[in-house]
Order: sequence, then C-alpha cells, then structure tokens
Amino acid sequence: MDKNFDDLAENLKLGVYGSGKGEVRLSVLKYDITRNIPEIECKKNLTILDAGGGMGQISRWLAAKGHEVLLADVSEQMLAIAKEENIKESLQDKIKIVRAAIQELPQLLKGQTFDLILLHGVIEWMEKPIEGFECLIPLLKPNGVVSLLFHNLDKLIMKWGINSQYEKALPGKPCKTKKLTPSNSLSYRDLEPVFDKNRFDVVSKAGVRIFYGFFAKLTTEAVDETFELEKKYLYTEPFASMGEHIHYILRKKS
Repeated sequence: MDKNFDDLAENLKLGVYGSGKGEVRLSVLKYDITRNIPEIECKKNLTILDAGGGMGQISRWLAAKGHEVLLADVSEQMLAIAKEENIKESLQDKIKIVRAAIQELPQLLKGQTFDLILLHGVIEWMEKPIEGFECLIPLLKPNGVVSLLFHNLDKLIMKWGINSQYEKALPGKPCKTKKLTPSNSLSYRDLEPVFDKNRFDVVSKAGVRIFYGFFAKLTTEAVDETFELEKKYLYTEPFASMGEHIHYILRKKS
C-alpha cells in the first residue's frame, strides 16, 4: 500500500523539514533546479504540477516567482499545513490544491499538461514506484521537464554496512521499516533504463545530502558549511550517486 503521511504530518514539519537536514535538502534542490531549469527565471509563467508535494515548500518557492502551481497530495493533514502556509505568504491564488493519490492524477487532470512536474520524495513510498513515475508522463508537455527526487538505496546499504547492520545490508532491505524509512528505496540503476524507455534526456544528476548527517555530531550544526560542501560535489561521481537522495532533472524529447 502507498504511504499516507496524515499520522506523521506534524512530526515531518518539525523533525524533518524544520531541521538542518530539511534545510540542506531544500537548499540543494533549489540550487539544482535554478541552475538546470533556466525557464523558471524567465518572464513567461510556467504551469507546474507538484505531485505528492506535501506541505508545498517548493510549490511556494516557485509560485513566488509568478508561476502557476497545482499542488497534489493524498494526505489531508499535509495539505492543511500547505494551505495555511500559502495564506501566510499570500500565495493562495497562485497555488491550487488538490487532494489525490499520484495514480488518480492522470484521470483527474485529463486534458491538462504541464511545463514542469515535480516528484520529490514520493515514489519510494509507493508500492509500485516505477509505475508511479510513468503514470505522470502523459501530463507533461513536449519538451517539458521532470524534477525527480528519490531516496537512495545504495547510500542506505552503505550506512547499514558501516554500522554493522548485516541483517539489513546483506539482503539490501530493512527487516522492519522505520516510520520515516521508505519501503521502496531505489538505486539510480533501477531508474535510468526507465528514462531511456520513456524518451527522456538526463539534464543533470545530483546527490542531495551527500555529507550532512553521515556522522551526525560533526555536521548537524554546520548547515551553511555543509551546503557549500554539498554544492561543490553534488554533480561529481561517485558523490552524485551517494547522496541520501538523488535528484534527476529530465527533459522530454520532442
């Protein structure tokens, strides 16, 4: 079953997005998107689908630039927080909110297409991650862009190995998933053939949270310094493949 974060919304708001690791993740995402999707800084307003966008942090950032955003999520509690924050920032007229699962969006939005689709930290919580990604492709305009962020299985296995959690590292999956550990973390090797099959050009591949939190006591307070370190190495292999998350920017071939 796909994950609904209704029961964890406040925990995520304070313990994840309100923490240093959330700050680093958001900063790296904004840096990568700004650098590799030049359209977002142009005068033309884009149509953007933030699929599984939760509390809408990236939605608000893009709406503040003048773009028209549709924020969709299955969690009523997450969307309630998003609505409240949208009003605080006077962005409620730029962000339309829809409560729906990813799989419902193609039918719900039939006839609509978008310049940019955001899919951040979503597919790893789905029972069928690849199908979750592919079902949104018909909603993308020709030459449109997808911003895909997912939890990196390879980094997870490395952390298990370093911490001698052999019962997890050897099979490559957790014995019992923690509430905030995705049930279906992915490797880039799972996804790159899917990009080829669906005629996407890979504009960029970036590691997100490569260093932050690896040895928590050394980096959790040094958010600014860690962000500079992340920026230096996020596109360079092997670091790009060793982030806590991997962020792909994909452009649909015409």
